[in-house]
Amino acid sequence: MKENANPPMQKPDLPALAEALDKMVAFAPPGSDYPNWVSISKDGAAAARNGDAQAAKASCRSCHDQYKKKYKAEIRTRKI
Repeated sequence: MKENANPPMQKPDLPALAEALDKMVAFAPPGSDYPNWVSISKDGAAAARNGDAQAAKASCRSCHDQYKKKYKAEIRTRKI
């Protein structure tokens, strides 16, 4: 994720960020432990497509606040 989302976020390159967030929809872990992952990714991609960098960044922050620790601890090494 860091390789795909950080570069367009830093530039900012909103079309590339939208594409990266679209791809993250498919990275959603199986099961119900990450119930907002898909909607957060889709909302962020839509915001990036609409030119709203702040809303796109907020979607990233929301996902990180909810899932980053759990994801890193439990399934970071899983095959995608």
